[in-house]
Amino acid sequence: MHILTGGRVLTMGRMNDDIPHDLRARRRMDTHDEIHRAALELFEEQGIRETTVQQIAERAGVSPRTFFRYFSAKEQAALPGQRRMLRAIDGLEVSGAEPDAVLRAVEAMAETVMGGENDPALQEHRRVMRLLAQEPDLQALAASQDQVLAARLRDRLAEQLAGTDPLTVLLIAEVAVAVWRASWERWGELAVHGDAGDPVELYRRCREELRRVVG
Repeated sequence: MHILTGGRVLTMGRMNDDIPHDLRARRRMDTHDEIHRAALELFEEQGIRETTVQQIAERAGVSPRTFFRYFSAKEQAALPGQRRMLRAIDGLEVSGAEPDAVLRAVEAMAETVMGGENDPALQEHRRVMRLLAQEPDLQALAASQDQVLAARLRDRLAEQLAGTDPLTVLLIAEVAVAVWRASWERWGELAVHGDAGDPVELYRRCREELRRVVG
């Protein structure tokens, strides 16, 4: 069935498919985030091993069945992926093909992601890194997420550096993610002892230390 409104023809059979799509996507994202926050809170309060999927679901206001629609395990709920960094990688633009210049562009992007003291997403990321420092059970999962970051960064650089040796692109991506990971890992260790400062400054220190080590 078709109706005319405001000069546009709408197909009634498709209205229920088209219009609520964004609302459904938003609801799914809200549920995802609620489960993540519930898991993070419980892990901070009582540890990973003492926390059950049932407890996470109850705090998030969903059923265990709904939990498993979003996450395959309770550990995964604490580490939903570094979405902020992935978005930054997808928007990365580099000028020139000199490896040092490319690496510095990637480093500038990472600093931007680490900044933003008033960004709730960043504050949550810091909570996750503090938890990682205390919970070895999460570290293997975090390592797999870093591999995703490195692969995405490698692909993004390859798109813009046509003609550059693929090995060079690979090394830039791997080095950049290694420094990112080491900076957050060290920040988390310091946070456990109440000594954490500005993660951006720590990231810069890690960067310079790497340059000193490799000469």
